[in-house]
Amino acid sequence: MIRLDVWVTLPSGDSVKAGALVAADPDPRGALAGQFRYGPEYREYPGAFPLDPLQLPLSAEIFEADRPRSGVHGVFEDSLPDDWGRRLLVRQYKLGQGEQRVPQLLRLQGNQGLGALSYVEEGSPELKTAGVSHRHLQDLARLAEKFEQEPSAAADDDFSLLFQAGTSPGGARPKALVEDKKGSYIAKFASTRDQLDVVSLEAAAMELGRRAGIETAETRLVEFGSRKCLLVKRFDINEAGGRNHLVSMQSLLKADGYYNAGYRDLAEVIRHVSSYPGQDLHRLYLQMIFNVMIGNTDDHLKNFLMLHDDAGWRLSPAFDLVPNIGFNRDHVLRIGLDNRVSNFKTLMDEAKHFGIKRRQQAIDIMEEVHQAVEAWSDIFTAYDVPEKDAESIGKDINQRLKTTDSSS
Repeated sequence: MIRLDVWVTLPSGDSVKAGALVAADPDPRGALAGQFRYGPEYREYPGAFPLDPLQLPLSAEIFEADRPRSGVHGVFEDSLPDDWGRRLLVRQYKLGQGEQRVPQLLRLQGNQGLGALSYVEEGSPELKTAGVSHRHLQDLARLAEKFEQEPSAAADDDFSLLFQAGTSPGGARPKALVEDKKGSYIAKFASTRDQLDVVSLEAAAMELGRRAGIETAETRLVEFGSRKCLLVKRFDINEAGGRNHLVSMQSLLKADGYYNAGYRDLAEVIRHVSSYPGQDLHRLYLQMIFNVMIGNTDDHLKNFLMLHDDAGWRLSPAFDLVPNIGFNRDHVLRIGLDNRVSNFKTLMDEAKHFGIKRRQQAIDIMEEVHQAVEAWSDIFTAYDVPEKDAESIGKDINQRLKTTDSSS
């Protein structure tokens, strides 16, 4: 059995013990049972808030984790990385197959995850920002490439800088946590499996998103020699050095493993959770339209977060906007009743599910996004997207723009 105290770092920078989670040893089938309970001190704390407002309301109740594959509630697993970062954790601590369960990984990660939560067996966490100086970007890119190609061939010391740079970013692509005088960032590197210049394409897509009116994380494209990386500023760390709590839409919807969800489901969560539902519903509708027009079909639930700060709950800035690099026709999330590329009428019909009642308002939003995405060629050039990549991705974008044109 594993027992961990869960601590929350508040926007002020103060840390408070929120409660404790317990995970039993796996049963003969490998399933894990677990529980979480808020501590009385936290429940009485003036600034206390529920870590998951839908699954873990603030009360004295013992909450069973109905997730036998992990043994903990989804909000806690949100603290862990996905494929890339978990591989780093496994390599760093030489974990066997039976040592890679979620509770063990939380214990090892401790206070180095994204968001406001820390995990300790006893005592209080020593909060420090994971990451290394941005001056090491070139070395980190080289080490990330080496780790992708031969993770078990090199000695531990060879990867020490990569381990030091943190393991918390999600997804399968190489990443690291870095810092400079302006703040803390997720550095996204190219993958050895890339067929396209994904780093430049994502940088360009994020810029297009900003021009379309989407609130995005700050980004900066950095080149060093023949390599590039995209720096994405962390919005879980505020200017005062405190933390903003994050919970994914996947956790809020209890969508463990394979799921069948749509943008309407996210809208319903926002209605129940957001402190600014009208504003967040508008932002979600805008991002859905943009994802359709740019071809961001990898629009899965972990790419949408609810953020909690001193002002309450709100939809986080967009942080993973990538064109259709896999040329997938199906979006992960349904748009209306379908996962396929949507047309103008479908997107217009969806407006009412996002609180947009006036037809002209929906048309204005559609045309604003359409106009911004039409400038993709100039933005791709500005971000040094190779001509052959721009041609192939641009063909897909143009087709999407044609089917979503208000005059078509």
